[in-house]
Amino acid sequence: MKNFYTYLLLVLACVFWGVGFPIAKVGITYIHPFVFAFIRFFAVGILFVIVFRLSVFNLILKLKSNFTYIFLMALSGIFLYGVFFLFALKFAKASDVSLISGANPIITAVIAWILLKENLSFFSKIGVALSFLGIVFIVSKGNFGILYNFQFNLGDLFMLVATTMWAFYSVISKKALKRIDVFEAVCLTAFLGALMFFLPAIVFGNIRNIGNYPLKAWLSLSYMVVFSTIFAFSAWYKGIEKIGASRSSVFVNLVPVFGVITSVVLLKERFCLYELIGGFLVIAGVVLTNTRDLKSVRIKS
Repeated sequence: MKNFYTYLLLVLACVFWGVGFPIAKVGITYIHPFVFAFIRFFAVGILFVIVFRLSVFNLILKLKSNFTYIFLMALSGIFLYGVFFLFALKFAKASDVSLISGANPIITAVIAWILLKENLSFFSKIGVALSFLGIVFIVSKGNFGILYNFQFNLGDLFMLVATTMWAFYSVISKKALKRIDVFEAVCLTAFLGALMFFLPAIVFGNIRNIGNYPLKAWLSLSYMVVFSTIFAFSAWYKGIEKIGASRSSVFVNLVPVFGVITSVVLLKERFCLYELIGGFLVIAGVVLTNTRDLKSVRIKS
């Protein structure tokens, strides 16, 4: 197969992202979410400088000339996404969280349609409706009486907000990456996001206990830094470079699949019928919206 290596990289990226849901849930069992996020993104920034041999001087210049874009990316995609994502994992099943995250391309398409006036075709709108129905099915656990009585799981709602924040990040990134290299952008947003988490980590997270974290906690953090961020990100953009963003975007549908599988295997979570139906609707909606012959939005989740 001509692009076998490229396809393998894209699948691996989705595997590492999907597995990251239960792995992160293990980590925040022992580490306060604010501390977890601060350490993760600070380490990511350091490793990006080292691995991709980025010039610190050049990074400072890029930050000064693109501060508004980088600040908004860090605020939406690192800080706000990180807060709601990590607290979602504290209150909800990792499998539910991963399924809700699968709707990110749909939410991104809607935001881009509203803010950037990008075209959303008739079939794309049907896809949006399908994915929205899937989210409702997951949040309600298949019982629509929960919606009527407003008895939602707090973690599910947190993940819905987190997914929306990542969608805003995706839309902002699309404009920002016309002005700055993608690896420089990720490095700077990681550092700025870590800075945003620093004070909350001190005030609420008791970061002084960092030396007492168990091995499980450090393994979880290491996985999120090295595999779920550095490797997955590099593999993903290598795939986009080889076969383009449109064809690569199809692979995003694998993320919630691997998230659910590993949540069941690693955390012994029970996979329910409502998750199967809701997950199918979400993924079907994303596939329909991202059909190649439709003129629609295609941004990585």
